Amino acid sequence: MTKVAILGSSGYLGSFLVHSLKKKFKIISHSRKKINDKIFKKNIFKEVIGDIKKPKTIDSILNQKPDCIIYTISLNHIESEKDISKSIKNNFLPFNNLIQKIKDKKYKTKIIYLSTMQVYGRDYNQKVITENYNKNFDNIYGLTHSMCEDLLISNKKKIDFHCLRISNTFGMPVLKNINCWWLVMNDFCKNSIKNNKITINSDGTALRDFVTLETLSKVIIKLVKIKKTFPIINVCSGKTFSIKEIAYRISRNSFFKKKKIKVIIKKKTKTKKKKFTYSTQILRKLSIKPYQDFDSNITQFLKCLKKL
Repeated sequence: MTKVAILGSSGYLGSFLVHSLKKKFKIISHSRKKINDKIFKKNIFKEVIGDIKKPKTIDSILNQKPDCIIYTISLNHIESEKDISKSIKNNFLPFNNLIQKIKDKKYKTKIIYLSTMQVYGRDYNQKVITENYNKNFDNIYGLTHSMCEDLLISNKKKIDFHCLRISNTFGMPVLKNINCWWLVMNDFCKNSIKNNKITINSDGTALRDFVTLETLSKVIIKLVKIKKTFPIINVCSGKTFSIKEIAYRISRNSFFKKKKIKVIIKKKTKTKKKKFTYSTQILRKLSIKPYQDFDSNITQFLKCLKKL
């Protein structure tokens, strides 16, 4: 069975991937600290614990001879913007060390790097954003992910890789202690359940594309198995909604029946946003249908939240 190393297994995306890929592959889990969850541990073939910034941790991972490495490690957007040197130290340098070690030792392992749509920036000059659209990041988070992408692209003759530019993910965390509630969709859904209201701290006109964790998992399962290389892949729904529209769709979801969920918009000024969509052309080549019944996905998420 194919061995897949998931680096950053204690994080929001990493832990979900351990859970969702367990039946398909032998999972080599990496996390900085020990994960004290018995059910989670049952999903793991081998466990590596250690700071990814230390060479011995990288050696421990590569000594397991994974067929594929899924790299999910990064400070989140909020933390990344606080200090550029700290962000480069955490978001780029460990990944650079990993790639250099793979090159030097000539390890045969596929790399799936989890990047972000933020490498494109936000001021788009065309309506459909394909994988060939020029990068124009405007924050530190986008910068450090772009650096990791460029590192792989510069080594494309030596390393088999896929960079996944992921839009806004949403869904239930696998581990209870994960703080994923600052994410827009997660925040709105949780507050609609807990407080019977959704608060938008802007005018709500910003446009976003949302993709489920399940879709991300399906894409990765496909990529682990295939031999063909797609260097850059948009992982998205291919549909954009304003923040305000998302809030009202949640508040009117059939899950609530006759219960009223209030939507509060703090800023009344309205900024006109250029309409855009992210291309799903490569996802379609992989036979992935990213956009499904959006409201049904929200309903399922709300049901899970209700059980907390």
